[in-house]
Amino acid sequence: MMRIHRLWVLGALVISSACSRESMYGEDDFSQNVYDSFADCNDAEIKRLAMTHNIQTAFGRCGSNRFSHFSWSPDGVHLYFQLTHGAHILNGDEKTITTVPTEGPTSGAAWLTKNVLAIPLPAPEGGTEEVIALYDHAGLTLDQKPIPVRAPQDLTAINEGTSLMFTALDQDDVRRPYEMTVATGETTRSLPWIDQEVERIAVNESANVVAWSTKTDTELVALDSGESIQLFADVTRAVPHDDNRWIILETLGAEISHFDQRSWNELSPKARQRELARQKKWAERQPDWVEMTTRPPEIQLYDRESSKRFRITAFWGNEIEWYPHRGHYIAFMMWGIEGKQLNRNVGLTSLAERIRMLNAGQIPLGVEAITAED
Repeated sequence: MMRIHRLWVLGALVISSACSRESMYGEDDFSQNVYDSFADCNDAEIKRLAMTHNIQTAFGRCGSNRFSHFSWSPDGVHLYFQLTHGAHILNGDEKTITTVPTEGPTSGAAWLTKNVLAIPLPAPEGGTEEVIALYDHAGLTLDQKPIPVRAPQDLTAINEGTSLMFTALDQDDVRRPYEMTVATGETTRSLPWIDQEVERIAVNESANVVAWSTKTDTELVALDSGESIQLFADVTRAVPHDDNRWIILETLGAEISHFDQRSWNELSPKARQRELARQKKWAERQPDWVEMTTRPPEIQLYDRESSKRFRITAFWGNEIEWYPHRGHYIAFMMWGIEGKQLNRNVGLTSLAERIRMLNAGQIPLGVEAITAED
């Protein structure tokens, strides 16, 4: 059995109780609150749906699970995850969870090595500059580097972990890319050919590409030259794979009802009519300001070799990262499966079989080809 499967089974056992403490998590968005008030969490249902699509979950299926960020270590052993008031590290091999000895991080962290994390923190009491904390969880050391910019996010290790790339707000409140030398903390403007304000950024040195996003689109660019490769309209984030071929795209899917959701072929026609009637009565009792629909976070695949794009319909999620394991595994913040919003979790699944079928000109179950008309 590969480590990747052992780790996630252990992770689910360890965190299922740790993530049920309501007070440790931040506020949910409106969509999650509506879902929580409308339907009880069904552990067996989530387990069945996840197993059907080969999705492993790191946290208890019906816990609060109100974490904000996660990141896997380069060796795939440690899972860093953030709660409202702090951060923690799961060791999948030893089945332990430790607390990171810092104040509440301001955004997601990045692994510089298998032991060292770069964590953005607010300015210390009495200080004016925010900091990037370098935490060595093996050596239990903490070094804080002040930075001359504000609100860093999308931290990414580059130059074999000796440098850190991120975006931050400059003195004019414009978000730009920056690079910090880890040893000295020196921070300079990076990727100067990006002359627009940046919302998100994802860097992959192995593929020599960077994907940067505005509020309306995402551009794939050569990292060494700044030459534009591809522009994706209505994509909020893109994450290139090391193979320099496959790219994960994040966008918003088609509008769906908050309340009329079901798994594929879940109910008989009669049961479906009863459920719709119940939902209609419930909706009629709601005030006018209640939002009745939402757009789920959709995951897409783009093949640079064929210039073809595919939509994953089997499940929804965002904040995707390629899991550090041979093959095409993705870790993501799970939103739902088979057309139904479910309790939030960190999911892991392999895209290898789907990619194999796409290479053979076949469309796998739970995947749709996106045409020009779309």
